[in-house]
Amino acid sequence: MTALTPSVDAVVRLRREPGFAVAMRASTEAAVRLYRGDRILNALLSDRARALFPHVALYLHFAEQRDGELGLTVGAMKEMCVRLGLCSRGRCEAMLALMRAAGLVASASNLDRRRRPLVPTDKLIALHRERWGVQFDAMSAVLPAAVAYRAALNDPAFVKTFVLELGRRFIAGVRVLDGAPELEPFAERTAGMVILFSLAQGGGPDQPFPPAGPVPLSINGLATRFSVSRKHVLTLLRDAEEKGLLVRGTEAITILPRGREAIERMLATMFLYMAECAEVARQAAGRDGSATDAVASLSA
Repeated sequence: MTALTPSVDAVVRLRREPGFAVAMRASTEAAVRLYRGDRILNALLSDRARALFPHVALYLHFAEQRDGELGLTVGAMKEMCVRLGLCSRGRCEAMLALMRAAGLVASASNLDRRRRPLVPTDKLIALHRERWGVQFDAMSAVLPAAVAYRAALNDPAFVKTFVLELGRRFIAGVRVLDGAPELEPFAERTAGMVILFSLAQGGGPDQPFPPAGPVPLSINGLATRFSVSRKHVLTLLRDAEEKGLLVRGTEAITILPRGREAIERMLATMFLYMAECAEVARQAAGRDGSATDAVASLSA
């Protein structure tokens, strides 16, 4: 288990890299931008489940190709979602129906009427290439190998192994939030993480990231921007305040040291997690392994 998880020392080293604040700013800006453009997947699930649900679909699809597993079926998705604690069986089926309507998954031809096989569409795979790509772009400020990972996204063999490695670790119990459990309430609520990221972005390009000083706060603005209620935003911020992550004023909010450190730990863990999985995929695809030492030096 420990071999699958970025070490505490690796997270500390990455946070000390000169470009880490630049990487964090770019990563969170991209997350906010892509969330706002993804109304379909935001509709039914919390932030954590919304982000992971399509990954599970891709994992089951590629696992069938490699290991002869049952593959991407409604039943397999329900079993996996319940097993991983993402959502209920009913919510899973509703989400799959929504993804079908959006053209993200489609029915596959099958002679066995007992199965209901699905396949991810090119649209779903392109969506993930975009999401992974912007994160690799952000990570490149501290992990130069991420430039090669970004380029490798054009290789179907790399994408397949990358998805399988991400899924293998997640199923084994690896969680990005293990290094920053304080942020769990944000991840479990609709738009929680992107509201936090949006507030962190409020410090402006000339300030440290995450900002140490007050940043503008508009409850109405956040509710409108992320299509949630004012009550939802207020409850989220009150809970975060009770946990010592931030403090609210009338028109501003300050992310406290505990909150800033948690954001840094979470993003550093995510960067390392993605880089380690991408390096496995890059080597499996037979690409140049020159980036391996750079990743290993941080992950050791």
